[in-house]
Amino acid sequence: MPTACAKRPRTSSASQEVAIKNPSFVPPASRSSWSGMLKLGGINVPVKGYSAAVTQRDSPLNLVHAGCGSRIQQPRKCPKHGEVLSEQIVKAFEFAPDDDIILSEDELNELKPNDDQVIHIKHLLPARRVDVSLISGRTLNLIPAHAAAADAYQLVVAALARADEWGIGRVAMSERQQLVGLRVADQRLVLHVLHWPAQWRACPAFEAPKPQVLADIERLSTSLASLRLPFVWSDFQDEFDKKLTDLVSRKLAARQRRTPAVVVKGEPTKSTLRRTTTPRSGRAA
Repeated sequence: MPTACAKRPRTSSASQEVAIKNPSFVPPASRSSWSGMLKLGGINVPVKGYSAAVTQRDSPLNLVHAGCGSRIQQPRKCPKHGEVLSEQIVKAFEFAPDDDIILSEDELNELKPNDDQVIHIKHLLPARRVDVSLISGRTLNLIPAHAAAADAYQLVVAALARADEWGIGRVAMSERQQLVGLRVADQRLVLHVLHWPAQWRACPAFEAPKPQVLADIERLSTSLASLRLPFVWSDFQDEFDKKLTDLVSRKLAARQRRTPAVVVKGEPTKSTLRRTTTPRSGRAA
């Protein structure tokens, strides 16, 4: 049975022509990065989580010494004793300037949450009350862990979709307790890691906008018609990697043009072979 992630959004007859002319962008699938239990009310659903997006990778560029080409090293140093080994480094909390409280690994491990691999949904919230700015960045597509979990999974999907609600709860991930939001999208469950309330920030106060003239609104709306053409996600690409690859290729080609051909001593070249070949008269050159 195909998983919910494999299903495409249904298109009405009125939009089928647009969908055919502008096929949906289908990103590559990811591997399962989390598995556990989804607990919602009196129902438990075994699920697997697949990353909905990957974070942008670090810069592929290295720091080197100009004119030398050697990579810059960044050894860890103590201002009193110089370079130190990794096993000599511990963690500390800055209580005051020049006053650090040393914390052992055992003490830090006690702070980690109990990872029971369960998504605990504690509250249901109308979707209109969830601000997308609360999403911290990590998102998982949840699918049934196995065929036996499919019915319970579809029951949760149907209940949340019918009420148009998000489930708000907690789960242990990356050795921290995470605030999460669960919603339905295209008949599948999507789990978002959310910012904690202490991380939220209010919008600064500003002068309330004045009522606009209807004619001005209609004029602007008409001018925006070209922005309402069929939308294709694949039209939006980060061009940095391609430009970097092209730049490196050009520099490699230029370096190869500047580098003279290397002739290995002791091996005959084409010119020496021609000079040492026996002439037509049969006498050695």
